[in-house]
Amino acid sequence: MRYPSVLMVCGTLTFMLAGCTTNEQVEPKEPTTQSSTIDEPQTEPNEPTSDQEEVETESQTDEETTESESEVEEEPAEPSTTEEPTIPVQPIEIGGVANLDLEELILVNKQIALPANYQPSDLVEAKIDFVDSSVGDRRMMRKEAARAIESLMSDAKAAGIDLKGTSAFRSYGYQVTLFNAYVERDGKEQAMKYSAPPGHSEHQTGLAIDVSSASVNYQLTQSLGETVEGKWLADHAHEYGFIVRYQKAFEEETGYMYEPWHLRYIGTKHAKEVHTLNQPFDRYIEEYMK
Repeated sequence: MRYPSVLMVCGTLTFMLAGCTTNEQVEPKEPTTQSSTIDEPQTEPNEPTSDQEEVETESQTDEETTESESEVEEEPAEPSTTEEPTIPVQPIEIGGVANLDLEELILVNKQIALPANYQPSDLVEAKIDFVDSSVGDRRMMRKEAARAIESLMSDAKAAGIDLKGTSAFRSYGYQVTLFNAYVERDGKEQAMKYSAPPGHSEHQTGLAIDVSSASVNYQLTQSLGETVEGKWLADHAHEYGFIVRYQKAFEEETGYMYEPWHLRYIGTKHAKEVHTLNQPFDRYIEEYMK
């Protein structure tokens, strides 16, 4: 049996050692971007990546917002619909005739008259004590005013104040008879100081009533204002919607003498304001309607 020579063994060992050294020293190369071995998800040619989708979506949103803002800027501004409508000012009179649309605020005086045929449609009998001479229509008032005088009289009685009605509604025809009788007795100039010509009487509105007390024998006299009953009326009538229409301080302005017995209904809101302002109704309503 022949054994390999020493040279052959040395050569073989040298070759094996050379091969081992070569494998450890060679560094692997990084794949290029064209390599098909990259473990990244493949996308279809026309589908954007998630990053691209966000960018494009933001771009589209910005474009839509810009277009929307442009459209809004181009549209004409709509008129405001939140403004409250202006309430037209009501005239107090038309050609010297009272404006009946003012209801409880109707102004009747020496210059402003009611139509001769005017009579309120809601007249009712006021359920209060009247003097015996007051009969028929003269116990009637407009419904709202009638309910108010009933409350006033009831509370006055509870407070120990004795009052009775003497005359409420008066028709145009009745005022003709009454005024002519005063003119015949005292003359027209004097009669005009305490009585209204036909058509110019507040009693025809159904909103006025004369009241008196036993302390003055139920007469219509200025001395009523000095009594407990007259003072109670002056202090409390406005709480029920009434005013003492013809005050002594305003005789020149109203054209009528002081009448502490003549109550006029204008509603509690306005009666309280007239009482606080201490002015005649004529002046109040003119300023209120401006």
